[in-house]
Amino acid sequence: MSQAYERELGVIQRVCEDIASSGKLTDPQKAKLTEQFGDRFKNALELVEKRKVKRFRFRPSGRIIWAVKGRKGVYQVIPETNFCNCDDYYFRVMDGKRALCYHIIAQRITSALARFETSELKDRHYGRITQQWRTRPEPAP
Repeated sequence: MSQAYERELGVIQRVCEDIASSGKLTDPQKAKLTEQFGDRFKNALELVEKRKVKRFRFRPSGRIIWAVKGRKGVYQVIPETNFCNCDDYYFRVMDGKRALCYHIIAQRITSALARFETSELKDRHYGRITQQWRTRPEPAP
């Protein structure tokens, strides 16, 4: 991994730990995130403020799914692996140009602030929720 990639992950990790311990996002933290992520942080902060990050918890399995409503749709974010199914992730994160898309940044900040709504669902609803993120491959020409 590149130094820039490692730096992004380090900054978001440290700031989110600080946010979680204090329960708030301070101006110095905002400045640090803006310096590191630029417009990605500004976009993420807008999602946080508009409460566009939602958590689904399934019972009895305890599975958790995070959904982030961005400009073009609702995206699945898996914070443990820094995965998002948005185009920015596929075109810039997977190409190694950056470590995080703004949906992941929004999820991480929302989680640190504990400012999310949780929908409790039975395991049998898992397929219905995840269906929106599954696509069938198109047949080869």
